[in-house]
Amino acid sequence: MKSEPIRSAHPNNRITPGRPESITEKLSFDALVILFRTGAITGNNGKTGCWRHKGIGSMFKAVLRHASLWLMPYREYRSDDPKGRLHMNGGGGSRKAVFGLAAAMAMTAVLAGCTDDAEPSPAIPSAELSAQKEPAKYNPPIELWTVGTTANAPVYAQGDEMNDNEWSRYLRDSLGIIVKKRWEAPNDQLEQKTNLMIASGDIPDFFVATPTQLVQLQRADLIEPLSDVYPQYASVAVKTVIEQAGPEVLEAAKIDGKLMGIPFTGVAKESVPVLWIREDWRRKLDLPQPRTMDDLLLIAEAFTNRDPDGNGSNDTFGLGLDKLLNMAVGFFNGYHAYKGIWIRDSAGQLAYGSIQPEMKKAVGKLREMYRAGQIDADFGIKESAKVYQTLGSGKLGMVFGSISAATLYQQTPDSRWFAYAAPSADSRKTMVQHGLNLNNGFWVVKKGTPNPEAILRMADEFVRMFYANTKDDVYRRYNFDIASKTSIWMQSPVKLYKSYKNAEISAHLEPYLRSGKDPGDGEKALLTPEEREKYVQIKDYSSGKSADWSVIARNGLDGGGTVILEYVKNGQMLPDRYYGPPTKRMVQKQANLSRLEEEVLTKIIMGAPLEDFDKFVDDWRRLGGDEMTKEVNEWAGTK
Repeated sequence: MKSEPIRSAHPNNRITPGRPESITEKLSFDALVILFRTGAITGNNGKTGCWRHKGIGSMFKAVLRHASLWLMPYREYRSDDPKGRLHMNGGGGSRKAVFGLAAAMAMTAVLAGCTDDAEPSPAIPSAELSAQKEPAKYNPPIELWTVGTTANAPVYAQGDEMNDNEWSRYLRDSLGIIVKKRWEAPNDQLEQKTNLMIASGDIPDFFVATPTQLVQLQRADLIEPLSDVYPQYASVAVKTVIEQAGPEVLEAAKIDGKLMGIPFTGVAKESVPVLWIREDWRRKLDLPQPRTMDDLLLIAEAFTNRDPDGNGSNDTFGLGLDKLLNMAVGFFNGYHAYKGIWIRDSAGQLAYGSIQPEMKKAVGKLREMYRAGQIDADFGIKESAKVYQTLGSGKLGMVFGSISAATLYQQTPDSRWFAYAAPSADSRKTMVQHGLNLNNGFWVVKKGTPNPEAILRMADEFVRMFYANTKDDVYRRYNFDIASKTSIWMQSPVKLYKSYKNAEISAHLEPYLRSGKDPGDGEKALLTPEEREKYVQIKDYSSGKSADWSVIARNGLDGGGTVILEYVKNGQMLPDRYYGPPTKRMVQKQANLSRLEEEVLTKIIMGAPLEDFDKFVDDWRRLGGDEMTKEVNEWAGTK
């Protein structure tokens, strides 16, 4: 059995858009208790596990008043706190909301006792959130043109199309916003089609622009600054989602100090590396759970040499790698090496992660594993899909993937895999890397478009309907029709993605799965329809009604979602420190340097001398890397 790491959250945590008691930090009481007791957050005196306040009885009432707070440590951790702890900033909140959080802290002190031995941390003042009223309907209605993307899954019900569907009718009837699309394109063609549209000078009222396109549009004076629009019209719900995505996303949308777009927030944080291990092999060979890198290396050796599939042949591998080394990122991170992103060096300067000494050590270890037969000899020509086929043929038992186990289940439905955090090669914690947390780019508004705030109102409707809704009929009509497998939510013309949506499902279900007690009717009503569905699927697997273990592997106890939540709680997320648009030298040199990097690292793993890494670093710097480093540090100097 896996140990039970400290984590919890209550299912009645839910965002309440537009209400004055809503707050940016949406931590449930039990999440606060756990995070506060373990030192992940600090109280108003800067002490771990202690919150000074009087009037305990009134505080219990305050906790009850705020029992419907949403989940998650949205502020994550303070980079200037040496221990990576969360601080109760809240990003703002009404007096009532802030008092509710103080109440939870007071209850923590009562239950856990106060200690004064923790290192104090500087306090962060809380700002007030202004009360927001439910938005009025535009009268007369306004009409806005845009463009969109198609999906691989069904999006429109029979008889509906891109300009007449559930979402277009809802926005028209509820907000008085008539949205018309010029065209829809596959996601991999969106950037090219948008480039052609920008070059023509004929752009619609709003659309998604990449970071490079954002700069082009601003320089051409084609888009509206939104510096005044965002603080005035963005709802608490929208601001919460954007803040959760990280401070980098709003900074990336600014040019010359002006906010030129609204971040289309993505799921980069929830997509950081998770280590997956085939459980039947691990148990058969009586191997430890991978708490350290030495454990991982022991498992890789055993999966290679101790015949885990029992066929009498030496035909299995210890660790899966793909030709682009994307599946090696979690392994690299365990050695404190960061492929393809910019990090801060010991002098506080931005430095390219792939050329640091830690990368040489990590690549050297993979070289040893390859020489020992623990890595497929043909990994250098295999896309990740081909690696999963090797897994499906029963020849591979350990890979770095993401929060989801869906592909693992598809390949080995009869063999369950378990999720683990990326282990560290030493006593330092593993920092898991991620890029700028955007989905394609930024929502921009054409210069001179009336009512630019409309995109924020549509974004609020999406967040409210897609994430906060708890009603089954609304879910079927505007989110996902289970019967027809139609992804209706894709019809929404403006979307923002929560950074930890799937991990939150794990946290919301955890109290019931841990206790073994089903939620009562009132508690079920506070879960989203998707959460209720996942709970049933997990229970069906546990009771033997279903053989599908993919949901329990992601959202069950100690699943992929739990790993992500632990990364967040422990301050293990490391964003790319450069979040500006491509610099001049990046445009000119980046593609060739990336090819050089992939080629050299792959050859070293496959047996080239490890000293070739030093030559690669010299070549990278000489062929444009030094110039890029100068550019990104000049950019950093303006922040």
